[in-house]
Amino acid sequence: MSVSNKSGKKIALVCFGTEENYGLLFVGGELLLFEQEIRYFDAEHDTITDAIIAWAPDYLFFSPLTRYFPAAMNVLRDVKQHLPEVVSAFGGHHACSDPAIINLEEIDIVVVGPVRGSIDKIISGEKGLIRTHLTDPADMPMPARKEYYRDIPRMATRYRKFMLSMLGCPWNCAYCSSSSDHLRDVYGKEAHKRYYLSRRPIQVVIEEAKQILSLGKTEEIEWVDDDIFSGPDIETWLPEFVEVWEKEIGVPMYVSSTSALTLKVSDNALATLKRIVNCIGIGVQAIRPESLKLLNRAWDNEERMKKAYDRLVAFGYAVNLQAIVGLPVDNPMEDALETVKGLQRIGPGSICSVYPLQIYPGTVMEKYCSENNLVLSDQSMGDTNTGIPGIAFSEDDTKKMRNICKLATFFVKYSIDERWMRILLSADFSENASQSISMGKYYECVVDRLGDKGRELFDEIQRGMKLVY
Repeated sequence: MSVSNKSGKKIALVCFGTEENYGLLFVGGELLLFEQEIRYFDAEHDTITDAIIAWAPDYLFFSPLTRYFPAAMNVLRDVKQHLPEVVSAFGGHHACSDPAIINLEEIDIVVVGPVRGSIDKIISGEKGLIRTHLTDPADMPMPARKEYYRDIPRMATRYRKFMLSMLGCPWNCAYCSSSSDHLRDVYGKEAHKRYYLSRRPIQVVIEEAKQILSLGKTEEIEWVDDDIFSGPDIETWLPEFVEVWEKEIGVPMYVSSTSALTLKVSDNALATLKRIVNCIGIGVQAIRPESLKLLNRAWDNEERMKKAYDRLVAFGYAVNLQAIVGLPVDNPMEDALETVKGLQRIGPGSICSVYPLQIYPGTVMEKYCSENNLVLSDQSMGDTNTGIPGIAFSEDDTKKMRNICKLATFFVKYSIDERWMRILLSADFSENASQSISMGKYYECVVDRLGDKGRELFDEIQRGMKLVY
């Protein structure tokens, strides 16, 4: 790769949330290749605006999830009041799904596509909408974790770090902005397959993992591939990867999959992966066939989900069953209850995570809501952890939906019967009680993944996170 010789600029990268801002780590790595001066800023600090102004950057880079976009705009507006010449650039999922944000007065640049191919244009002074071409996963920069942990040290000691090998998802779920159909429409079929459905080289991934271990305490890697078993090369790639990871890294992983590919993959692959993975998250999402069809998951059903769960348990995996409630159906609460009861049938005693449906830009679900004149909730921030659904339901249903998201983990793990579920869903919880329930849910999930180590770590984990409840 040829690197520009343009004089270095000061570039501030603004990070939101408790977890790593993985996209901006790659952006930072690309900027370092162009010999730019970078500094990460933690938006969880109340003094972030003052810190950015004091550093006086030339550029302000953002890559917020939809849930953080309003907060990013607030930071940008505050900074521009004091530094009107600073150039702002947005990229990532939200920007790619809603490039019309370039029309907002404060936003100077929107990058649609990977960071590769954009930096030279940006530091040359180009503004407006910058579209980059999809190349190859091997062409990605090394994440700038050294600089990230230097500037946001709480992330260095965070027990869990993010990594991936495949950038895209083979599925076409109606609620997701990274669905294959959506990305194929944006980039083209062949480019999407080449970039999003191929894997980064194993040695590059291992190099990144070694960097993580050298820079801070790490007890678990969350492997954020959408489906660990996807790809035509899974039966050859997986044994090679596991052998190297086990030998050179040795940190346990949490991974995700679907019933379809869990049932398709070989026994050998499942047994091999178990050497480095403690827990697999399985996307159930809904139980009723009509709800699965609405989510564009009609290929799945409860029988397949149960078979996949039982197969994973037989190989020794802990399983986190994941589901979505708050769907635009005739009786959303009964649909939600049926989903939770289905989780109980599929994995009695299992951990589960139930989230409210969010309506993200550029998705099939957003189009569905618009075409059916569904009102979106003004309480929803796009954050699944709040339990507030993206669609505006009655006040009572919204409360019950929030409660089912908080309590589903306990309902499923401890086999709570339907009568008690209905009683608890109608309860009014104080702020302190709501926070305690959310923390208890998080505790169950950590212990399920890490066992006794999770119990030992939890107080430390709790101190280092800002809980959304």
